[in-house]
Amino acid sequence: MSSEKWFDDYFGSVYSYILLQVKDPHTAEDLTQETFLKVVRNEHQFKGQSSIKTWIFRIAYTTTMSYFRKKNPLSYFIDLNLLRDDTSPEKIALLNSQQKQFYEALRELKSSYQQVIILRRIEGFSTKETSSILNWSEGKVKMSLSRALAAFKKELEKGGFTNESLI
Repeated sequence: MSSEKWFDDYFGSVYSYILLQVKDPHTAEDLTQETFLKVVRNEHQFKGQSSIKTWIFRIAYTTTMSYFRKKNPLSYFIDLNLLRDDTSPEKIALLNSQQKQFYEALRELKSSYQQVIILRRIEGFSTKETSSILNWSEGKVKMSLSRALAAFKKELEKGGFTNESLI
């Protein structure tokens, strides 16, 4: 499979992953392009020990983390689109309020907890894929996710948020 095919197959999901973290479409586009430049430059290094998707997301992860190391780490903020089918004004107002509480709670978590929640719960990666992306053991992914969700729940409760379905 060529890097052009990888670009076609994974650009959208890599862009979404990065956008969830940087919250700025232009920055996300730049970082996604940088990710795929690295994919093309390093295509010869892909050994097939993981799926190509996992390898590309590992590059996206390191590219995004490099961006945050250069920038103020407090700007690290996740944006989720919680609006689904029901777009009544009342539902939108309620979801906007809940979304704000959700963001505030998530922002309070340390970066590693945010990453494991994004990859496992938002992006839907398996434990094995997440361990490969983060360069952690599978046990560390499981333990970190458990701790991250507990910390996230505490932060939500501190803010008065009680919707258990989000975690």
